[in-house]
Amino acid sequence: MNTVSRIAAEYTGARARRGPVTMGQANMARCVLRDPPPHMNFRVTKRLPEATTMSAVTGALGRLLTRHEGLRTTIHGAIQVVTASGALPVEVHEAEADRLDEVAEQVGLRMQGARFDLEAELPIRVAVITERETPRLAIFVLPHTSVDAISLAVVMREWERLIRGVAVPAPCPTQPLDLAAAENGPAGLRRTAAALRHWESGLRRAPQSMFAIDEAADPDAIRPRLRVRSAVAAEALDAVTARTGASRSAVTLAALGVLVGLRTVQRTCVIASLASNRIRPELRDYIGPLAQDALMTADLAVPTFDDAVRRFRTASLAGYQHSRFDSGALWEVIEAVDAERGVDFARDCVFNDMSGVTVPAPEPAPSADVECAWLPEASLPAHLALWADRLDDVVDLTFWIDPRVMDRAEAEVFGRGLVRLLIAAGDRVIPMNNLSDISGVSPVEYGPRWVHIDSCWVNLDAVERLVGEAVKGRPHRVTYEPGTGLICHVTSGTPAEIHAACLALLPGRTSAMAPHRYVVHEEAPGGMSSFGPVVTESDGRGAARPGPGA
Repeated sequence: MNTVSRIAAEYTGARARRGPVTMGQANMARCVLRDPPPHMNFRVTKRLPEATTMSAVTGALGRLLTRHEGLRTTIHGAIQVVTASGALPVEVHEAEADRLDEVAEQVGLRMQGARFDLEAELPIRVAVITERETPRLAIFVLPHTSVDAISLAVVMREWERLIRGVAVPAPCPTQPLDLAAAENGPAGLRRTAAALRHWESGLRRAPQSMFAIDEAADPDAIRPRLRVRSAVAAEALDAVTARTGASRSAVTLAALGVLVGLRTVQRTCVIASLASNRIRPELRDYIGPLAQDALMTADLAVPTFDDAVRRFRTASLAGYQHSRFDSGALWEVIEAVDAERGVDFARDCVFNDMSGVTVPAPEPAPSADVECAWLPEASLPAHLALWADRLDDVVDLTFWIDPRVMDRAEAEVFGRGLVRLLIAAGDRVIPMNNLSDISGVSPVEYGPRWVHIDSCWVNLDAVERLVGEAVKGRPHRVTYEPGTGLICHVTSGTPAEIHAACLALLPGRTSAMAPHRYVVHEEAPGGMSSFGPVVTESDGRGAARPGPGA
C-alpha cells in the first residue's frame, strides 16, 4: 500500500476581485455540474526532473496560481470570485519505484472522477507521487470551467518551465473578469446576438441527428478509437488546398462531412466543430474556457468533392465566426426550434482540429499509404467524432465511433476510406457519385418503415413507440402523409400536452420525431382501429381548432 499525506502550495495574487462570469465559464459550469466528471475534467500526469524537491513543487504551483486568476476563481451562479491569496492542498502519495505509474493512474482516475465543487473548491487539483520521499510524478486535474484544451496546454507548458526554474513570459494580459467585461460591452453583445441568429438558421434546416438510432441515451459514452495515419494524404492536401483555396482543416472537415452524408443517405450535413476562439492576439494564451461549438451546416447536393470542400469552407468560416455565445440563450433557441420542428437536436457528429496545438511525439513516419490502429476506448458523448491531431507532413487522425452506428469493421472502412478520398482528391477532381468506389463506404439501408421528413430520417415504428409512451398506452394511431407529415390520432388529452410529452421523451431517440399534427377523436368501440368523430385537431404548437364532430 502507498502512504498518503498532504501539503500546501501557497499563492499570492495581485488582487481579489469579483464580477460576472464569462460566457465560456457559464457554459462549462452547466456541463461540469450536469455531465459525468470524466467528461468534464482534464487529467495530465507529468514526470518531474531528477532531484526535484517538494519545496520546488509547491513553489512552482504557487507561482502558477499567482500568475492566473482563472486558477484561483470560484463560481457562484453568474458571479466569479477571484481570491488574492491562499493555499492549494496537494496530496502526496508514497509508492515503490515499480508502482509509481500504477499509483499515479489510480490517484488520477479518482481525482478526475470526482465532481468539482465550483463554489467552494479552486478549479485545480494536484497530487504528487514520491519514491522514498523524492517527488517523481505530478498529477493535475482541472475542470472545463478553468481551462479548455489549448489553455491547458499553456498551463502545462508554463509548469514545465517553472518546475525547472526557467524564466516564463509574462502571463496573458486578459484575465477572465476582463473578458467578461468585454463580452458585456456593445460589441460583445452584438456578436452574441449574431451567433444566436446563425445557430437558429442552421438548426431550422439541419437534421436533428446525422445517425438515426432508436436507443436510450448512452450516459457513459465509451467509444472505440481508431487512429489513421498517412504521409501520402498530407501531400495530397497541398493539391486540394491549391485548387479550392480551402485550408487543410476545411478539406479534412469536408471529407468527413461527405462520407457521413454518403453513409447516412443525407442531403444536408450538420457538424459541430470545437472552435478555439483565439484569433485575437490578446486571447492567444488566455487561461480559461474559450472553446465553444461552431455549428456547420452544408448542403451536399454538389457535383464534385471540390465543390463540397468550398461549401464546407464557407460553412466553417461562418461557424467559427459565430462560435462565442451565451449558452443559456442558445439553449432557449435550441428548445424553441426543437419544439417547433418536433425534434431533439443531437450533437452527434463532431470535428476537432488540434493540429495547431498537438506536439507530435517522435515516431517513424507511416510506411504504408494508410496505416490504421485501434487505441484504448475512451469516453466521448457523440456518435462519431474526428480529432485531427496532425495535418502537416503527416495526416494523423483519431476517430471516436459509437458501435451502435458502426461496428469495428465498418469503422475501419470509414477511417481508411476518408484518407483514401484525400489521397485520390490530390490527383484529380472527384465526382460525388464516385465517393463510394473510392472510399469503400456504402450507404446504410433504410427499411420500408423509414421516411425522410424535414431533413431527418424517421422510423415510423419508433414514432409509434414514442407516442405510445407519451399517451401512456391510451388508444392512439400514427400515420404518415407526404406533404403533411406525421399525424397522431388519439382519444384523449390535448394536442399541446401530447406534443410536450413526446418532446420530453425524444432525447436519445434520434430515429423518432414528434408528430406534426394531432387529431383528438371521440372514443369509439373497437380500440385503436376504430376512432370516433374528430373533437379537435392541432399541430400541438398553437391554438387547437374544433373538428367537424365537435
